[in-house]
Amino acid sequence: MTTGAARRSVAPVTANDARAASGAGTSLYVHVPFCVVKCGYCDFNSYVVDDRAVHDVFLDALTAELRREWRHGTPVSVFVGGGTPSLLDPVRFARLFAAIAEVVPLRECAEVTVEANPESMTREKAEIARAAGVNRFSMGVQTFDPARLRFLDRAHSAERAEAAFAELRAAGAANVSVDLMFGIPGETLAQWQADLERALALQPDHLSCYNLTFEPGTRLHHDLEHGRVVTNDEEADRAMFVHTRERLAAAGFVAYEISNFAGRGGPCRHNDHYWLQGDYVGVGPGASSHRAGQRWTNLKPVEAWAKAALAGLPCAGSAETLRPRQRAAEAIWLGLRRADGVDLGVVAARTGVAAQVWFAEDIAAHRRAGWIDVDGDVLSLTPAGLLLADRVSGDYLAPGVPRR
Repeated sequence: MTTGAARRSVAPVTANDARAASGAGTSLYVHVPFCVVKCGYCDFNSYVVDDRAVHDVFLDALTAELRREWRHGTPVSVFVGGGTPSLLDPVRFARLFAAIAEVVPLRECAEVTVEANPESMTREKAEIARAAGVNRFSMGVQTFDPARLRFLDRAHSAERAEAAFAELRAAGAANVSVDLMFGIPGETLAQWQADLERALALQPDHLSCYNLTFEPGTRLHHDLEHGRVVTNDEEADRAMFVHTRERLAAAGFVAYEISNFAGRGGPCRHNDHYWLQGDYVGVGPGASSHRAGQRWTNLKPVEAWAKAALAGLPCAGSAETLRPRQRAAEAIWLGLRRADGVDLGVVAARTGVAAQVWFAEDIAAHRRAGWIDVDGDVLSLTPAGLLLADRVSGDYLAPGVPRR
């Protein structure tokens, strides 16, 4: 009996993978903003709304926005996130995919992902999603420990998470990703190891393992500021990070990004498209879009967004044009997260910024410190740099100020 320790082969690279890996084409993101509870760490645009009449208005508005905004043929990838898309009841869950399928040929897409939480994902909903063209499920588990689940405000138990995973498999889901979180206050390395082993026992096809962050505006950040929560020791979190990479490598998973590990399901094309600064269209309240350095974000309140969408008006609440150097800086900041690193030649071609020259001081300093490797135009983090990834990549985010 395997617990995920058997060696795995990553899905072979296809033409669609190559397209995604180049940042070419356009992806679609669909935001479903409803949750059963607002988790203490969550800074996403989400609301606790159980009123099905509100869900209906959302679906009507989403249909209208999709008809208006999607003019790009077959997307590189589709990602239905939130919030909790699986919170919708079966009838409305089916309506969600019918609205998308009206303008997007889902069955022709290389990757169609839907996010789900254990408390609301059922075999029936999984079958609805698969029939619509969904070929990848991403389930937010975070932890299997009852006390840490309560601390994070999660609405499910460990047993429910395992049951939901089994129901996905029973429905024929062949590509299931599991999200886990480490560095929860008070968590020990042994406790994190237990979480990771329990996740591996499910035999997922992909794992995302994130270090808990205290985002401004969240309950946990407020508790931290008022002394009700104390962050984990940095060395303890570092030990969990190192163990994750070593254990998952031994289990046959490929660390293709700092927090993401590909098993049989291969890398997440959608996220990689973001990390490569590809173009994407976001629909739904608070969803963001990007095209060639233009970035805009929809109105966040459901009512305001729905009113605009149903009136046939643009739903954007804010927009910005990235300066070429800002765009180049973000390309490095995002690209360094990838195991393949970031190609400064590609960045230069995309932005018109001679990135090797403009960022020469930071590159030289990071190279001397042993934090990055430089292979021609490609920058990548060293093992030492991985432990300081936020600091290293963050050094490239001040492109508007002349260096000399």
